[in-house]
Amino acid sequence: MSPRSTLFSGVLDWLRQAFTENIGLKALSLVLALGLVAYQRSGQGEQQRTVLVDVTVLPPPEGLNRELMTAVPAHINLTVRGTARALEQLASGVPPIEFDLRSGDKRNITLEPSMFELPPGIRVTVIDPASIDLEWQPVITRNVPIQASMTGQIAEGYTVESTKVEPNVIAVKGPASLAEVVQFVRLQAFDVTGKTEGVYRHRMALDPPPQRLQYLGPASATVTVTIARQLVQRRFAKREVLVVGDEGARAEPRYVDVTVSGPPETVNALREEMIVPRVELDPVLMQTRERKHGSVVLPVQVDLMQATSEVQPPTVTVLW
Repeated sequence: MSPRSTLFSGVLDWLRQAFTENIGLKALSLVLALGLVAYQRSGQGEQQRTVLVDVTVLPPPEGLNRELMTAVPAHINLTVRGTARALEQLASGVPPIEFDLRSGDKRNITLEPSMFELPPGIRVTVIDPASIDLEWQPVITRNVPIQASMTGQIAEGYTVESTKVEPNVIAVKGPASLAEVVQFVRLQAFDVTGKTEGVYRHRMALDPPPQRLQYLGPASATVTVTIARQLVQRRFAKREVLVVGDEGARAEPRYVDVTVSGPPETVNALREEMIVPRVELDPVLMQTRERKHGSVVLPVQVDLMQATSEVQPPTVTVLW
């Protein structure tokens, strides 16, 4: 065998031994090497992720009397890019972002990537929202009336004569556009079920204020309800006036209209002949009169029990 053949044969034996000797260990080493390369390459390739960043707001001091009407979002959606290894550092989240609105006049917030605290190797691609427009209103205080309300049905034949609220006004504080439209503050309903004649007094709670408004004062008021007998009216037309004290005297006008007010059972029981309007001449005047003829203006009276009357006209001229 020539030297050249011997060299070639030796190289083949070496290669055969290199690939076949301890082949299991060599295969494992190859797999581990390939995995290490894949891990390194995955750490170098960029990925994208969206995270939520909490928002904290520093409001104006109360004495500034400024109200922010814009709803500031509780979170900012932040889309970032970076290697998987770098993004792993976001597992604990991004520190909250702070909006300083203590001046009470800031009109716009523009969000920039530099405002967020991010680990190295991460860059911001999208901020949502990218800006926030702010609307402010002055805070005012004004007095509005307190209004009572009632529920239930009172006893038959009775009516609510009057309702009184103490205190009858309360101060309302809030943004001007909301406080200016409040016409009254309502109390919880006063229950008058089955109540008859009398005066009833209860402490009632105010209904909760609308959103963004507050009441400056007690959360309740005293309501006094007066219940009286229900009255009806009945008109008796053209009733002749009776002149008392001189049979020869006459009234001018001779007839009047009488309107009677009182409880239904009393007024409805009256008959026409029971309504007698009259005027009374002074006996002393009639006895000492020097002239045969004369006149005097006198009020017309109507005597009734448990009822009142109104006469039209209320006076007549008595002639003799």
